[in-house]
Amino acid sequence: MKILLDTNVLISAFITSGGHSHEILTHAIHQHKLYYTDYILDEFKEKFKTKFHFPPTVIRDLVEFIANSFLHGKTAVDVPKVCRDPDDDQVLADAVVNEVDLILTGDEDLLILKTHQGIRLLPPKDYWSL
Repeated sequence: MKILLDTNVLISAFITSGGHSHEILTHAIHQHKLYYTDYILDEFKEKFKTKFHFPPTVIRDLVEFIANSFLHGKTAVDVPKVCRDPDDDQVLADAVVNEVDLILTGDEDLLILKTHQGIRLLPPKDYWSL
């Protein structure tokens, strides 16, 4: 299965060991094709720097792990308006361009959609029901 992890799931996976997102990352990395995009990675780096105040060396190591463990997906250029938040529109467009099967996200603006162009949207806690 091709899975795109939203920024909030990636952040949670690295900050809360033992949480849903961390357990999913540990399992899914060996069982599925995980994707990241430049957009998601840039947002990930920015949050770790400004919100969590991680040192640049730690951020670099996390980014290197993602780049080496995930598939580098394309970032969509054509981004149709679907959600209230344009950032969410980019995530949806990236998922469509990369033909993923599933977006794992904690973002309620995305989860309310349930599906988008055949792509399922699930919170991390529902991953195990797949």
